[in-house]
Amino acid sequence: MTTGQGVSAPPATYRRLLRVPGFRQLLISSLLTRTAAQMWTVGLIIFALQRYHSPSVAGVSLFLLIFPGLLLSPIAGALLDRHGRKRLMTLDFVIAAVCLTVIVLLAGAGRLPVWGLYALLVGGSLTSTLSIAGARSFFPSIIPRDMWDRGNAADSVLYGVANIAGPGLAGALIATISSEAALAGAAVAYLAGAVALQGVPEPARSDEVSGRILYEAWRGLRYVVTNRTLRWIAVSFSTLNVGWGMVIVALPVIVFHLHGNAAVVGLMLALAGLAGIPAALVAGRIRTEGRERESMAVFGVIMGIAVLALLVPSLPLIALGIAIAGGADAASSVSAFSLRQRCTPRAWFGRAFAVAMAFNFSGVPIGSALAGPVLGVSTTFAILVAAGLTLGASVVMRLKIPASDAAVA
Repeated sequence: MTTGQGVSAPPATYRRLLRVPGFRQLLISSLLTRTAAQMWTVGLIIFALQRYHSPSVAGVSLFLLIFPGLLLSPIAGALLDRHGRKRLMTLDFVIAAVCLTVIVLLAGAGRLPVWGLYALLVGGSLTSTLSIAGARSFFPSIIPRDMWDRGNAADSVLYGVANIAGPGLAGALIATISSEAALAGAAVAYLAGAVALQGVPEPARSDEVSGRILYEAWRGLRYVVTNRTLRWIAVSFSTLNVGWGMVIVALPVIVFHLHGNAAVVGLMLALAGLAGIPAALVAGRIRTEGRERESMAVFGVIMGIAVLALLVPSLPLIALGIAIAGGADAASSVSAFSLRQRCTPRAWFGRAFAVAMAFNFSGVPIGSALAGPVLGVSTTFAILVAAGLTLGASVVMRLKIPASDAAVA
């Protein structure tokens, strides 16, 4: 072959993706820890409802599990870009396991007041963005650029599998043993995920990140706010997630009213994850570069309409609506992940993704905190608000996210 003659890259396939060094170990670690996170979420809501008999306590608990960590996301992103991902993610997994263990032990001893639960949830939340943003920036850091769509599909599939395994395991443990058993199972999964992560090679760190962490955190925040694409992805998905956060708290209330139990709640949330697996895989095979916002908007509309199924007093129809919403969310996420990566320089992955994802995820704890008061008005009103927010987010995606953005190597 003559000098300068190009060599065509092998086709972007899922088989090639699995041969990327460290990718399989990252998949295993992410699957275990995301399953743990789902078990913690479902187990916590049921635990709060059963132990304190209050939807408001359940909503505030979920808020405290998520929101404090989001506030520290700019600092987490700066730490990830400066010091690497593996050690900091491992630290978060260990802290999560410790907090869960303490909750279980104090609850078993009858010494867990509401304020004690809240304090432990805040402690577990503070480092959470390290693993959330760490994993999301890990995938494009070790995967070739032409494989990003498939890598993001695999990432979304992990969420789908975790959404099946987590709620399913939590519901089964709650139904057969107790809600404390679900929380203990989450602690074990976190520790197993930390062990699996040690087999993943640490990506090279950028030399441009200074040791002034607060300054780098400010740079990351400013970068996201001034980047039109990242800003409006964050605004639209945070709005959508306010609605989903309300649904998460409203679902067990509705299911219990229709004479279902915790296992039924877990099964319904597992269906959302099950539907998300084929949806993400198909979305990953379709090259959406340049058409991401249309894809996100369409699937957002489908999700909003599906949420309205919770108004029907039928457990099978509610389950169908939750499954459709889960599939639409997974397909939309593949486009969102790819678009975010294409408009962000590699050296900024930690800072930009931590801040952007914090904005995205902030909707869930806000929605869960609002769910108690809104459910106090009526369940119907809560579901209409949740669906309206989801549909409104779809409009924002279509109108405000730029039609194109300069691709970044």
